[in-house]
Amino acid sequence: MTFPWLSVVIFVPLAGAVVAAVVPRRAASFPRWWALAVTLATFGLSVAMVTQFHASGAGYQLVERTTWVAPLHLQYLVGVDGISLFLVLLTAFLMPIAVLASWRVDRSPKAYFIAMLILETACLGSFLALDLLLFFVFFEALLFPAYLIIGGWGSGHRAYAAVKFFLYTMAGSAFLLLGILVLYWKSGSLLGQPTFDVTRLAGLPLSATTARWLFLAFFVAFAVKVPLVPIHTWQPDAYASAPTAGTLILAAILAKVGAYGLVRFNLSLFPSAALYFQTFVEILAVVAILYGAIVAIVQTDAKRLVAYSSLSHMGFIVLGTFALTLQGVSGGVLYMVNHGLSTGALFLVVAMLAERARTRDLTRMGGL
Repeated sequence: MTFPWLSVVIFVPLAGAVVAAVVPRRAASFPRWWALAVTLATFGLSVAMVTQFHASGAGYQLVERTTWVAPLHLQYLVGVDGISLFLVLLTAFLMPIAVLASWRVDRSPKAYFIAMLILETACLGSFLALDLLLFFVFFEALLFPAYLIIGGWGSGHRAYAAVKFFLYTMAGSAFLLLGILVLYWKSGSLLGQPTFDVTRLAGLPLSATTARWLFLAFFVAFAVKVPLVPIHTWQPDAYASAPTAGTLILAAILAKVGAYGLVRFNLSLFPSAALYFQTFVEILAVVAILYGAIVAIVQTDAKRLVAYSSLSHMGFIVLGTFALTLQGVSGGVLYMVNHGLSTGALFLVVAMLAERARTRDLTRMGGL
C-alpha cells in the first residue's frame, strides 16, 4: 500500500485544529505556536508530495479511492494533476505566513487559529477532490471559518461584510448543489449507475440543453468566489473588513478555488457548453478587468484599492482560461499562482503601512 500523501496533506491541519481545541485555554501562547507548527508541517508534506509527482505523466496521480456508501456509489476520491499541484503548494506556502501575520491576535486566539486550520483543510480538499460530492463538502466548509474570521476578528463594518459574504456564497452554492445532483441523476441513466466521480463524468454524453444549464449552475457558484461582475459586490467589503490574514487568504487562496472550479469542472465536464458560452464569459471577464481597474484608480482606502485591483486581475485569469486553448489555461493557472503571491504580499504591505501610519487613507499617507 502506498503512502496516502494527499489525505495526509489535506487532514493534518484539521487534526491540528482538533488538538488545539482540546488544549486548555490557560495555555495562552499555545494556539499561535501550534498553528505555525502545523502549517509549516503541512507545507513540508506538500513539498514531499511534489517529489512523488511525475511531471511527465498525464492525468491524475497519487489517486486515493475509498467507497463510503456502496449502494449510492459515494466515495472518497482525491488526486492531483499539474493544475492542482501548484495551487496546493500555493496554499500550503501562504498559510504559515497568514499565521505569522495573525501573531498579535488577542481576542480569542484559540478560536481564531482553529478557524485558520480548518480553513486550510477546506482549501486543500477543494483543490484535490475528484468526487463532486466530496468537492462540495470542502467547498462549503470554506464558508464557515472564513465567515467567522471576517465577522469575529475584522474591523469596520465587519458584521455586514461577513453576512454579505455568507449570503452570496450560500446562494452560489445552492446552484452548484443542484447541478451536482442533476449530473449524478443523469449519470445513472447514461452510465448504468450514478456516480460523482469526475473522471467518469468528464465523458458523459449530455444533450446540448442539459449541458448548458449545468454549465450555468456550476458557473454561478464559481463566479461568486472569483468574483466576476456583477456578483462581486461582497468582495471589496469583505477584503476591507477582514483582518490582514483573512484578506490574504480571501484574495490569494479562496478566489483561486473559484477559478480552479471553472477549469476543473466547467471546462472538463461541459466542453461543448463552454464553447457555447465562451463569448459571454469573456465579456464578463473584460468587464471585470476594466471595472476593477477604473474603480481602483479612484480609491482612497489603500486596502480597497488592492481589493479592486485584485478583481481586475481575476478577470485576466478567467479571460485566459476561456480562450479555450492550452496556452490560455496554462497561463491562467500560472497567473493564479503569481496573483496569489503578489496580491498576498501587497495586502501584507498595506497592513504594515496602515499600522505605522494609523490610517489606510492614501490622502494622509503622502511622503512615504
